[in-house]
Amino acid sequence: MTSRFTRMFPHAVTAAAAAVVVLILLVPGAIADGTSVPAPPAQPTSADQIQNIDQVKTAIKAYYGDTVTQTPDPVNGTALLHTYSPSGAYANEMAGIEADAAKDLDKEAKHDQKFSGTPAVLFDIDDTTLNTYSYEIYSNFVFNPTTNAAFVNAAVFPPTPGMPGLVSHLRDDGYTVFFLTGRPEAQRAGTVTNLANAGYGTIDNSHLYLKDLTAPWLASCAPACTTTQYKSLTRQHIESLGFDIAANFGDQFSDLNGGFADQTFKIPNPMYFLP
Repeated sequence: MTSRFTRMFPHAVTAAAAAVVVLILLVPGAIADGTSVPAPPAQPTSADQIQNIDQVKTAIKAYYGDTVTQTPDPVNGTALLHTYSPSGAYANEMAGIEADAAKDLDKEAKHDQKFSGTPAVLFDIDDTTLNTYSYEIYSNFVFNPTTNAAFVNAAVFPPTPGMPGLVSHLRDDGYTVFFLTGRPEAQRAGTVTNLANAGYGTIDNSHLYLKDLTAPWLASCAPACTTTQYKSLTRQHIESLGFDIAANFGDQFSDLNGGFADQTFKIPNPMYFLP
């Protein structure tokens, strides 16, 4: 496809090669055939079975193209936030994924009779539509709910590279856009502000789902829903309202598992894992 969307990403073809080079140079055990680096065993019997954590952090920074901004952290203002490089391996890999998604969904939009309801697309938020690399560097890759909430409520996260363009493109194609996140309802205001500031426009509250375990469609798993249960049951609920989720975008496999989407797009995130 040659389209206005594809032309936004002239370096997409270099994505896989750039990512593989970073992994080969800096991460022990990296595989050069495009497959994932294997996770260490749950019960390792030798240190050689575990990737060195400092080397992994160095590789992550290289992959994102670590760049220091002039924006102070929202917790106490003593550290400058880091961000990704717009020309790094991460941004290039994102460009390739987004171009593929646009091509597939453009095709489907032209044959809307195949949809079982109003065509829709669904996006996770953290590290799918908003990039949290700044928080991972600030926290040294250790999640703390208090400091993380400060980042969320201050609406400081930049967009995932290229994603506002894809969302706008799919809206123009006629898709209804939904956002589904594991963030709690208490963080709705910061989330809405951050999405708007990042270029996603004003989001209708009915198209933005935050985690509320009192929702009736979660009764089968509440109060201890797994990520897969929470997200798949919410997708089922959205489809019960008359929508057909043509594509589901997420950075965790738990965002994508469980059905209720015609296809899925995995967004790269080597920083953390949510089962």
